[in-house]
Amino acid sequence: MLRRTWFAWAVAVGVAVTAARTPAADDDITRALATIKTVSREGKGNDAAGEAWKVLVAKGRAALLPALGAVDDANPTAANWLRTAADAIAEAEAKAGRTLPAVALEEFAKDTKFAPSARRHAYELHVGQNPGAKGRLLPQFLNDPSPDLRRDAVADELERLDRSAPDIAKAGLQKLFPFTRDKDQVDAVAKKIGERGGKASVSEHFAFLTRWHLVGPFESEKGKALTTAYPPETAPDVTAAYKGKDGTALAWKAEATTDAYGMMDLNKLLGKHKNAAVYALAVVTAGKETPAEIRVASPNAVQIFLNGKKLFEREEYHHGDALDYHVGKGVLKAGDNTVVLKVCQNNQTDSWAQRWQFAARVCDATGGPLAGLAQVVPGSTPPKPIKLGTIPESATPTEEKK
Repeated sequence: MLRRTWFAWAVAVGVAVTAARTPAADDDITRALATIKTVSREGKGNDAAGEAWKVLVAKGRAALLPALGAVDDANPTAANWLRTAADAIAEAEAKAGRTLPAVALEEFAKDTKFAPSARRHAYELHVGQNPGAKGRLLPQFLNDPSPDLRRDAVADELERLDRSAPDIAKAGLQKLFPFTRDKDQVDAVAKKIGERGGKASVSEHFAFLTRWHLVGPFESEKGKALTTAYPPETAPDVTAAYKGKDGTALAWKAEATTDAYGMMDLNKLLGKHKNAAVYALAVVTAGKETPAEIRVASPNAVQIFLNGKKLFEREEYHHGDALDYHVGKGVLKAGDNTVVLKVCQNNQTDSWAQRWQFAARVCDATGGPLAGLAQVVPGSTPPKPIKLGTIPESATPTEEKK
């Protein structure tokens, strides 16, 4: 369902609706949108969607904003149909010598209630026919929930600062850094700040968990650990002892990472094991109830738990360890929260299948740090909260990864 009807939305942004449009035309658009939303990735509904797509395009600019608005609750396949319909409408209008509704497109692009991809699409259509709007709009997107619009805004500001006087650039980069989210932009801005004598902590910016308690290995032949709730999962206690793989006596080990991207190398910390699982425990304290995402980078099979509740599971091995590849969404309670990861290794012997590692961070939906959070090291006396991403004082951080 659209968040608002075309008429209501048009009135809200002051767009005149031509008197030639009729209720029947609106009904046609509504039916076409509903039909397109039924299409599935397997191709079911393609024929009907194709006919509905033609109806939308034939309606011209009257269907442009409704098509983009419908992306909001559409599945990925249907969303692609809707975006291509918007492109076809824009192309047809241009060929006919007519302009797109500039005010409506701009207001749509700025409205954070709509889907990020649709807002970016509206922005591109708008600046495509009104290039001057780019410089005016991009600064407004620096703190935007849309990752693409935010990235564009950061890139534009970075280019501007590169052309600025040294003192202006230095101050500007420090102000820009908190808005960055993508790894390449974070690295670029942090490097430029360092070159100008400033400081920017990548680890703190990404809010990595840098202190962990680890215990393992536990048996995971044929992925057994992913369906077996070993004691560290059901009743995590860093003072407890367990029997692990092959009856080995296990106890929790306190470890910390000095890696700028929070990576914990399990092969180095616990030894190389196959068909094995390790539990990693960290405690995060929150000043109040806070929606949060626990994002993990690991080339191994992963489960993510928050306060005993499983948030995420993926059984894949040796697929790479891109930042934020695994994402668990939950709510931190006020006070201490226990984050537990289960990281499983299989039995592949290929040279490229030997990595057993993970990194994890706690952030908001944009990938940015959350206010009021700290990490507490279990077993420390007295417990001392530290800022997320803090590198151990006794160690020197590794260089930022390129």
